[in-house]
Amino acid sequence: MVITLPDHLAPLEGLSEGQVVEDLAVSFYAARRLTLVQASDLSRRSLFEFQSLLRDRRIPLHYDEADLEQDLAVLRELPSE
Repeated sequence: MVITLPDHLAPLEGLSEGQVVEDLAVSFYAARRLTLVQASDLSRRSLFEFQSLLRDRRIPLHYDEADLEQDLAVLRELPSE
């Protein structure tokens, strides 16, 4: 997909392509249009770097009770030492 943005938009002046793509990834994640993995891929950052970016921008991770239950089920299946 190719997106062309007008050069004359004041809020975009001085931003690199990477910064615009990063902002899009964060916005799409915050709006729940992309998953964490998809948004980190779009931003061209590792998952951990993207999580740090979200933290710096005070955007909470999407993690609900269903995610917790899934994580607990996986932990219960791990062999105990």
